[in-house]
This record gives sequence, structure tokens and C-alpha cells, in this order.
Amino acid sequence: MKTIKNILIIIANPSQESFSFAMARAYEQKSLAQGNKVEVLDLYRDKNQQDFYLSEEFQTKEMDYYQAKISKADELVFVFPYWWGSMPAILKNFIDWNFSSGFAFKYVNSRPIGLLKNKKVKILATSGAPYLYYFLTGANRRLKNMFKQQIINLTGMKLDVFKLYGSMDTKNRNTQKILENISQGSL
Repeated sequence: MKTIKNILIIIANPSQESFSFAMARAYEQKSLAQGNKVEVLDLYRDKNQQDFYLSEEFQTKEMDYYQAKISKADELVFVFPYWWGSMPAILKNFIDWNFSSGFAFKYVNSRPIGLLKNKKVKILATSGAPYLYYFLTGANRRLKNMFKQQIINLTGMKLDVFKLYGSMDTKNRNTQKILENISQGSL
């Protein structure tokens, strides 16, 4: 018997016409067709959008709201454009607020212990520059390592998929194939 997963797709792109949203929709449709439960968070439009992070001791109803969604999820899918060597600020802010000490990790004998065990993470990022550029400069590896080492592993989650798709602003030459791969589960 197939286990039903709770999937939380977190999109950090201001344009709903972006390829980020197309990828998120393809992943959502594939997951729903497999019988999973899916929730999509659009960080730019969610009614519980958070202001910039103020203090690690600051607990809000929005933080409780998002942490409940993260707790419920078996799989988190982050979808965003690769901007200036990292993720969009709104996604970083979401992580700062919601992957907090005491919820996502705690320190025991000065060592971090992840509290979000048994959660898989998928990263689907896009870039206008060709993939080869990011491969040659190491930017692809830096983004992957930053997420894996400093967010995912620290919180006890497991990186399942990391994809940085390049050349997104050059006539969308690869977009249909990428969407087909996502729809078919070939990540």
C-alpha cells in the first residue's frame, strides 16, 4: 500500500508567470496524481507573509502558522530563481524566521541537533545564465552546499534533489523538457 505524503511547495518568485511557478505547478500536479496531499506557499502573496526578521526571541502568529505547515510536511520543495549568488531575500527571511532554534534544531553540548527528522527536501532553482557558467565558477556547488550543510543537515532533514536549471532567459529552449521531467518524476 502506497504511503500518502504531505508535500509543502514553497515558491519564492515575484512573478506568477515565471518558470518557477510552472515548475511548482508541474510538481504539484504530479504529486496530486500520485495521491499525495500538496500545499503551495507563494511567499510573495501568502496572507501570512512575514516582515523582515527582527529577533530570534520574537514569536508571532505567522511563525506558528508556517512552523505548523513545516511540521506537517514529509517533503519540502523549494522553488526559486538564483539571484546574486543565492536565493531571493524573501526565502532567506522565511528560513530565518521559521527554521528557528528550538523548532528546527537545538544545541546539545554546543553541537546542533536537527529536530526536523524524516523530512526530504527538493531544491528547484532557475537562472538566466547558462548552467555551464555556474558549473565552471562553482556557483552551483556553493548554492547546493549552503542549503545542504547549513540548512538541511543542520535541521535533520535530507536533501533528496538539487537542480539548478540555467539559460532560462534565452528563448526557453529547455523549459518543456524540464517540465516533462518534473511531471514524470524524473528529477
